[in-house]
Amino acid sequence: MSQALQASPTLESALRALLATLTPRAGSLAVTIFGDSIAHQGNSVWLGGLVTLMEDFGLNTRQTRTAIFRLGREGWLVPTLSGRRSYYSFTENGARQYARAAERIYAPEAAEWDGLWTLVTTVALEGVVRDELRRRLGWLGFGALGGGLLAHPQAVPATVQDVLRELGCEAQVVVWRASTTLDASLAALVRGSWRLDELAARFSEFVSRFAPFEALLGATPQVPPRAAFVLRTLLIHEYRRVLLKSTELPPALLPPAWPGHAARALTARLYRLLHAAASGYCEAALENAAGPLPPPSPAFHERFGGLRAATPRSAPAALN
Repeated sequence: MSQALQASPTLESALRALLATLTPRAGSLAVTIFGDSIAHQGNSVWLGGLVTLMEDFGLNTRQTRTAIFRLGREGWLVPTLSGRRSYYSFTENGARQYARAAERIYAPEAAEWDGLWTLVTTVALEGVVRDELRRRLGWLGFGALGGGLLAHPQAVPATVQDVLRELGCEAQVVVWRASTTLDASLAALVRGSWRLDELAARFSEFVSRFAPFEALLGATPQVPPRAAFVLRTLLIHEYRRVLLKSTELPPALLPPAWPGHAARALTARLYRLLHAAASGYCEAALENAAGPLPPPSPAFHERFGGLRAATPRSAPAALN
């Protein structure tokens, strides 16, 4: 990291060990930082400050600048010039894409299942549009059943229609609702289509990596803001990477003791321990054209069923 994390030796060494096992790509990590932090703290950040911030994750200036420029070309971010400085924000499309993922990432718990499936057929599509539709619906938790058929037990119909409209393929895609019986053949189909064995292993690995931090944070009287930000970002980044390859399957369709439930609960508990100090660090370390980033928006505090409001900072020196 660019500077020593101001944490107890135990927490600092654990963070360094965690970073040594992870290799976050600059572009993907930047999306996490914008979605988890910047979007709810003014949605604008000076590129120079972001470059420095990313050094704490082992990413150098070239890697970060290249990733940010690429995200701009891909329509995720948009630059604004003020003097000689460039400030970046989520585009409307970027904010919308992350918001859809956020509905799953920060949800307090899985919703009740009504026994119906949402089915989407892509057989009439070709090339880039078909692949992009599969990718976006995959983020929503759809599984591929073969033959161009995608399925989800708890999809929000309005969200599916929004995706179809964005891609201009409403007239070529059929969406319907259907039910089936819960039997061995369905369980086998679900296990393969959602690759449950692979996902279970990834969720279990996630829990193994982050569970020790719960005790470490409990033993740290005041979690230093820089450490809190690094840990909160890695927590959401890694959880997002696993979660968006899965779906919120109802308990009847999941194996016993599904590790995804433990991963969700652990993420919520750690986030509650970290969010105030991490957000305070963003206020002190990053800036937009008007100055330091503002505190998180009210919507931020609705995550995981409700977060305590952050305690106001008395002065930047409190972060040292």
